[in-house]
Amino acid sequence: MSPPPDPPVDEPGSSHRGMIPREELPFLPKIKWRFWVPVLAILVAFPLLWGIKRDREARRMREQLLREHAALTARLGPDYRAARRFIEASALEAVGPYAGDFRDPSLTLEGMTREPVLYGRLRVHEVHAPADVAASIRHRYPDQVSSCLGLEALFARELFDKGAFLLPSFVDAVRGANSTERLHALREDLIFRLRRDTALLVEHMRRPYLVLVVDEARASVDGPTRVYVYDLPARRLVLRARGEGTDVRVIPFRMAGLPSPPPRSRPLTGSSVSGHDCSVANATRQVLGVAPMGMLHAPDAPAPVADAGNVATDASTAPAPDASP
Repeated sequence: MSPPPDPPVDEPGSSHRGMIPREELPFLPKIKWRFWVPVLAILVAFPLLWGIKRDREARRMREQLLREHAALTARLGPDYRAARRFIEASALEAVGPYAGDFRDPSLTLEGMTREPVLYGRLRVHEVHAPADVAASIRHRYPDQVSSCLGLEALFARELFDKGAFLLPSFVDAVRGANSTERLHALREDLIFRLRRDTALLVEHMRRPYLVLVVDEARASVDGPTRVYVYDLPARRLVLRARGEGTDVRVIPFRMAGLPSPPPRSRPLTGSSVSGHDCSVANATRQVLGVAPMGMLHAPDAPAPVADAGNVATDASTAPAPDASP
């Protein structure tokens, strides 16, 4: 048996010192470049082509949605934006310095109570620019002014909330949407709002009067409150009134046979919301030339009771009654 051959000796300067030449390793796989190059090209190109297709589809949907929005809101949109601008401008005027009581001769309380009015309440410290009006008017503060005046109210906050799709901000959202999913959601939202809110928006905008109640303090019961009434179709001020909110006291009562309310931790004061707002309503009634609300045929307040010394002195100094026939 012959001895095994000696291992190959690397020549000096060789870079494969101690390695078996590749030609002597027939079990290594052969890379089929003619097959893999097209596959790799497809894998790289597919996401690019898919992205281009989605961009084209999004561009088409965006243009279509903008056309639909312009067509579907062509009649309602301009009227809504004009009404909203008027409310914002009126609110900015209302939170400024008070200019004194005013009433247009054409305005009567009977005319105000004949139909529902568009009603909103704000606070002076919250409104400094048109953009602040929406945030302030959306606050659901405790409110009894409309009830004390006998007004049926449709709230301006609903007009602001439900008409957002008619503003330029909705168009900006469509133009900024980059995905078909987002554009589809915006289109569904537009159709839904048109079906649900169109009648409500039209009803609110057709109100004869806009009533804005403005609190001068951070809490309504802590300061005076103003009442502004605007002729909404004519876009003009017809009443301006202001009440301190301190001349009405709400008197609790209990009907016989009904359970008593739980005892109060402190006595009822005149600073309740109902007392304050009904006082403001009375000030508004006076500007309208209407008698203020109150208790009819209420007895006069009793005279102060004098002490015993004063009573005796008064009795001794009083003239004797005339006994002559």
